[in-house]
Amino acid sequence: MAIRGGRTGDVGGPGIIAGRTRRLISNLLKSLAASIAAVLWACTTPTPTATVTPLPTPTAIPRATSTPTQTPPTTATPLVGEPEGSLVLASPARAPHQDVHQDVSPALLAMGPGIAYSRLLRIRSGADVSLPSMQVECDLCSGWEHPDPLTYVFHLREEAQWQDGEPSSGRAVTASDVAFSLERIRTPGWPGASLLQAMESVEATDESTVTVRMRYPDADFLLSLANGMSKIVSREAVEFNGDLKDGPTLGSGPWLLNEFSLDATSFEANPGYYEPGVPGLQLLEVAVIPEAFTMTAAVQVGRVDLARVDAEGFARLERSQGVQRGIFQEQGNGLLLGLNAARSPFHVEQVRQALFQAIEPWKAIENAWHGGVEVALGVPVVSPEWLLPRTELSAYLANQAGAEQLLNAAGVNLPVGFTLKVADYGDMHLALANQYKRMLDGAGFDTTLEIVNPRVYAEELWQNGEFDAFLGPVPPVDSPNAFLFGLLHSEGRWTRTGYADAELDRLIEEQSVLEQGRGESVRRIQQYVMDKAVLFMPVTGASMWAWQDKVEGFHPNFAASEYFYWSRLRVAEEAG
Repeated sequence: MAIRGGRTGDVGGPGIIAGRTRRLISNLLKSLAASIAAVLWACTTPTPTATVTPLPTPTAIPRATSTPTQTPPTTATPLVGEPEGSLVLASPARAPHQDVHQDVSPALLAMGPGIAYSRLLRIRSGADVSLPSMQVECDLCSGWEHPDPLTYVFHLREEAQWQDGEPSSGRAVTASDVAFSLERIRTPGWPGASLLQAMESVEATDESTVTVRMRYPDADFLLSLANGMSKIVSREAVEFNGDLKDGPTLGSGPWLLNEFSLDATSFEANPGYYEPGVPGLQLLEVAVIPEAFTMTAAVQVGRVDLARVDAEGFARLERSQGVQRGIFQEQGNGLLLGLNAARSPFHVEQVRQALFQAIEPWKAIENAWHGGVEVALGVPVVSPEWLLPRTELSAYLANQAGAEQLLNAAGVNLPVGFTLKVADYGDMHLALANQYKRMLDGAGFDTTLEIVNPRVYAEELWQNGEFDAFLGPVPPVDSPNAFLFGLLHSEGRWTRTGYADAELDRLIEEQSVLEQGRGESVRRIQQYVMDKAVLFMPVTGASMWAWQDKVEGFHPNFAASEYFYWSRLRVAEEAG
């Protein structure tokens, strides 16, 4: 399952959250519990792509917040030429409606009506982007300033305009539109509300300038603005029917919505779009194909040009002529291995470390999993440089002799018995769990596998915290803070390991406000968590795609419901 996240007050000391801030965090996190639990409860497939509201950022001391005066605008190389040709994209689901601020479905945000809209910022994608990446660039803005830790000033593109049609009628996009949209996104109870909870106010200082003032510094704020939920809409379009569920879908993005029906959605190129050469296609059709087998067959016979497929379909398409395949990393998703440090035998640190050392995750991937996945702590990162390399991760993993030494030094009775709760998402997941059992039992453990269906897994683990150790999907997280605060901070809503550590809390709070050197700080946290043997991701999230040879320019970045990469698709000249 591809599971994805006060104003600064008095604190008791560096890195320690004050009592009133603890209560604020607790209340905010509790408000998200129902929506996240509902998604976990509903999951029935190994790789759903639904995004859930990220967990909020608690107050932290702004220890080293930098204040750059100007951030560069769009860095992607522009395309050239007029839009030509058409492609068919397959989606496993239909968008529930057209209101992009009231649902988190990828079928709406990234493969449906949502792609007609722009945002202030977007997450970079393209052939020149090394994944994983959450680097941001301008979308509607031409640049921005950050004069102090609590202020952002965005300057809008002069050429940006609403798509032609009532009620927006092709007028210019203004700062008032941006302010209206950001306020609408943070409507209490709506799925995107916590994305912007660090925002104190937003105002249109003039027609092309937006000023945002923050309640507290938040290093993830620009990522929040680039999230696929943070779309800019016009006030008159919302007022036309009272909301956008039945339209009109009139954005300022590269696509014009043509048709929205039960089994298909279609778009045509927006002739008034502000970036040259975008989109590359004249027509993009989205066909709804819920069944995985049918999806694969549609690619084989050429009914669709691009589709996300499951592992079985990916293997079936290996020898299909005219079909290309690729596996792409997804931020904050994957299978998590976690230990309950509040319960025997994992209340002993050396036993936890021994379990990590006994597992050889790279070997297990080779034997039981498809390619294209990695081993990591699991925190979403802005660039690959934030990740611990394999050479460093190996210091904590894949050392059976070291595991045996740690167990002997721990003074526990051998073999060490425990139960590993495994979420049953199919044969590959179970094969992986059996690989781990053999490795663990060979190093001094006595592992009992408890295979549970996804509903039981969600209830017993993420709702009740009932486990010795677990292997399964992680609650949805779209940003570094969502993962670190949600899963590792002692106050985190989804912290299930029973591990509470003031030093780890301090490190998490410290990085949450850094704008310079944050990658180094996040690497330190990864080292700390691996050393304490709390949790890690032995299989990072990835999605498998297949596409026809005639498709050019498919370089996706699926982080945080990004979707601009669709506009760079082209049909190969020889296929035109």
